[in-house]
Amino acid sequence: MHPRPALLPTLILAYAIFPATQAFQLTGPTTAEKLDLTKPITVSWDATEGTLSEPNARALELWFYVIFGSSNRGGWEIATNLSLANRNSYEWDPNRIARVIEDNDYALSSDAVHTFEARLLDQDGKLLSSVESDGYALDGVDFVSDSGSSGDGLRAGVYGATVAAVGMVAALF
Repeated sequence: MHPRPALLPTLILAYAIFPATQAFQLTGPTTAEKLDLTKPITVSWDATEGTLSEPNARALELWFYVIFGSSNRGGWEIATNLSLANRNSYEWDPNRIARVIEDNDYALSSDAVHTFEARLLDQDGKLLSSVESDGYALDGVDFVSDSGSSGDGLRAGVYGATVAAVGMVAALF
């Protein structure tokens, strides 16, 4: 059954005002488990629900970020030009990135501070906005370091900043 011709302008206007992508969120992998950098990892998303609203988004790039050394952050693009219209996941083989990390003798934090980022792009490939996942701990590799991990430094920095902020507020009263 086809819509009546009189309804076509209304339907076309509705699609122009309310494009298909209304919201976005990263949905997987679960942060409850450590990421094993020796095995493929499926990154998934939902382009119809979530807190990030980008009605003009048509594609996305995926990035992976790690914390290494003394709170340094490194990132790699793992996929580009992924369609939001007919895909909702990407299987990533972290082997290449794991080799780069190992070959450069980077020591990664054992804390759950490593993240994925989805960069939402418009139809011309221009960045609209991005959303970052919650933090992941890593597994399956020898370059994850417990001693002196940057996560400990990060916790100490956050604690110090919190104490300083509380002290400043208390001084005001």
